[in-house]
Amino acid sequence: MSKLQSIATAMKIAGKALASLLVVFSVFSYLVSLALGPFLFFFTTDGLEAASRMVSELPIDLFMAITIPVPVVVSYGVLFIAIWAVFTLCLILAWFSRDGFPNTMKNALMPSLSLAKTNFLFMMPLAASASLYASILLQQFQETQGIQTGSLVLPPNPYVILLNLAFAPLREEFAFRITSIGIPVGVFLVYTHRYDSRVQHWKNRVMLILLAMLSPERAKAKMGYRNVSSNGFIKGISPLELALILLTSLTFGLAHYLLGGGWQVGKITTAFLAGLVFAILFVSYGAYAPILLHWFFNYYFTVLDMANSTYGGTFRVLSDVVEYTNLAAGQIVMVIFLLVSAYKLADYLTLRVAGLHGSETSG
Repeated sequence: MSKLQSIATAMKIAGKALASLLVVFSVFSYLVSLALGPFLFFFTTDGLEAASRMVSELPIDLFMAITIPVPVVVSYGVLFIAIWAVFTLCLILAWFSRDGFPNTMKNALMPSLSLAKTNFLFMMPLAASASLYASILLQQFQETQGIQTGSLVLPPNPYVILLNLAFAPLREEFAFRITSIGIPVGVFLVYTHRYDSRVQHWKNRVMLILLAMLSPERAKAKMGYRNVSSNGFIKGISPLELALILLTSLTFGLAHYLLGGGWQVGKITTAFLAGLVFAILFVSYGAYAPILLHWFFNYYFTVLDMANSTYGGTFRVLSDVVEYTNLAAGQIVMVIFLLVSAYKLADYLTLRVAGLHGSETSG
């Protein structure tokens, strides 16, 4: 083993050990944040006031541009519990994805561990902290160039804010990922296999499209296509998916600015970056993955901050530790990613040079 390979191996082991510690703490804080939401909403004065308000319609967005107002008669409190139940279901699905969270933690330091094939709940803290830190860096750089990001104009009641932020992951993921990527992938699979006995009946075609909306990965695997869990991120994402990822991410960034609400032009790039990560996770894991990562940015920090401002004490410590841990982890994950990428590039170039020299000698 060369010195470069020894260093790379040591870096991988150290990186996986740090990642395991981050994952354990992060999953614990996710569960605390999830549990705190209903407690704050229904056991505080402002929360009860917000919970008693009524909703007359819910906006459902399709294909990034079509909004359908669905008439409903439900209280904010019932709506919050319904949204919270979806988040809970997503966390359960993440726990059991791939080989399951316990098995992944058990094998976390094994050399054979592949991030493309591993449990999403193990992946989530790494993707979340790196995305958060990258967004902050991008925003700070833009502001030094005079490009402002702005901020949302929010209502005065913090629990109305919480409800709006909690609803956004479901509404936006349905609009930008589930319908705008999932349905085209499903239609593509139906069309390319239109003579296949498995999808000749219209019910089977509808079921395949619905499956693609929930998980393009599983829909492709069902029809024998390459997918991320079997072939990795680069080979497992199809050209159609790559085009849809870029299109939806760009539209996601533009929508945050063009629809107003307080965002300025700098939001386009940070939202594009977030949309890119959400879309890659959607095609790699399924709908629950981008919903949870979106939840991380909207619900997770908001609830911990509200617990801090409401109760202080232990929650102040937890909120501070969560913030600093995610920022530090984001830096570490990005540095390790860049170093490992540099090693792989150097290894690839070395093999290319050796191959060229070998061919010249043999000639």
